[in-house]
Amino acid sequence: MKGSLLIVTHFYPPSEMVAARRPAGLAKYLERLGYRVTVLTSGAWGPPSADVPGRPVWTGDLMQSRLNWRRANLRAWTQGAAEYEAGTSRLARVIVPDVALATWLPYVLPRALRLAHSERFDCVITTSGPESVHLVGMALRRWGAAWVADLRDGWGFETQHLWPTGVQARLDAALERAVTRRADAMTAVTEPIAADLRARLGAEARTITNGFDPEDVPPRTGSSAHLTPGRLSIVHTGRMASSQRSPRPVLDALRRLRSRSAELAARLELVFAGPLTLEERQLLGAADLEGAVRHVGSLDRPGSLSLQREANALLLITSGERRGEATGKLFEYLGAERPVLVLGEDSEAARIVRETRAGLVAPAGDAEAIASALERLVTGAPGVPPAPAAYSYPAIAATFAEVIEQARRRRAASG
Repeated sequence: MKGSLLIVTHFYPPSEMVAARRPAGLAKYLERLGYRVTVLTSGAWGPPSADVPGRPVWTGDLMQSRLNWRRANLRAWTQGAAEYEAGTSRLARVIVPDVALATWLPYVLPRALRLAHSERFDCVITTSGPESVHLVGMALRRWGAAWVADLRDGWGFETQHLWPTGVQARLDAALERAVTRRADAMTAVTEPIAADLRARLGAEARTITNGFDPEDVPPRTGSSAHLTPGRLSIVHTGRMASSQRSPRPVLDALRRLRSRSAELAARLELVFAGPLTLEERQLLGAADLEGAVRHVGSLDRPGSLSLQREANALLLITSGERRGEATGKLFEYLGAERPVLVLGEDSEAARIVRETRAGLVAPAGDAEAIASALERLVTGAPGVPPAPAAYSYPAIAATFAEVIEQARRRRAASG
């Protein structure tokens, strides 16, 4: 055995959210590299399951209790049974660095300390968001374990959380600095996030992207009950508004393409799968787009992966405002080996698609440019090379193992 690892993550299977895929992929393939992997996670995302990577330990979480007055919205957001409300809660504007400090930390920290006492982990990996998860790593480092702080989103960089008072902003920044100073290693999912940590906080941060699991990619069958035979189906899976994204520009682009050439527009369809807000449902259900835009509901993970694989092209919407944006969904798309249309030309997602020659890029808010990209997909979609192995979790876990060993050496040297 190479060593005993503890991964602390708020999102983990059985959650089917894309945020759960990174810790799951790391746990699965770090085990295959010879590590003993324990995963400490929240029970808020569903009942415990034996069919998950690693040795999972689920904790309580007030998010799943009756004290959470937004439980119905949480179910709508995660399961898509009804429209969810995007935006932060009142508590999220009060508690620094995030609500999980109050809802999950009281459960996860004591459990982590008990596990550390019995297991004596060689390295702890805390992966955010929420950012308060890193307080667990800070505590366990005092027990002698090396600590890797992994950021799936920027903390003080391109943050989606703007504090109402200066006191909160200063406390949040102080916590970020403390994590940067005390972690034995830091990783981030995109280079802009890692570069910011290096330049702004002096961290030796390394970029280790999200990825796809090649063992999860289904075979192509050439058809799907959710897609219209004979039409070019452009598919979007997952949530939009919860990450400050909107389908409005691509819908406006479809209208422009129709005004240019009704014949071309009639050859394509936009298909959306995943939870919606009420506004999104109204946008997708516009009368003038009937027959050209469809929402097929919220699919389970295998269903989403199958839909991606059968699509003619895949749509990735970004906020258009964050350079560091390259979510786990992009890498699922790369694994599907279908042309990807990225809306957000300055995003890290766009850079990766250009680098891998996996599709097209257009400005996020430019309906005319998006219409041209749609036209190009209809008239002759670009060829896509095989899924890049460098973005698969076997390769990513091997790189992460290098960081783990570096952190262990640093922790041993520091005494």
